[in-house]
Amino acid sequence: MKRTKEDFAIARGLLGMSAPEMARALRMGKGSDRTIRRYESGECPVPGPTSVAVEALLTGFRPEGFEEIN
Repeated sequence: MKRTKEDFAIARGLLGMSAPEMARALRMGKGSDRTIRRYESGECPVPGPTSVAVEALLTGFRPEGFEEIN
């Protein structure tokens, strides 16, 4: 995944996750859905480790303890 705001938003859409679900899957902590929205708006850049974690999610990886809501 490239580290652009568009790619991040597309990845979240492909995963079918809301901003809070994506924040939880990335283990970003409570209230981090705002950070997800900031990545997607371009307000702040997507960090390298976050883009790698999103790539892992796109391949089907789910962190231990993460339950899909879908």
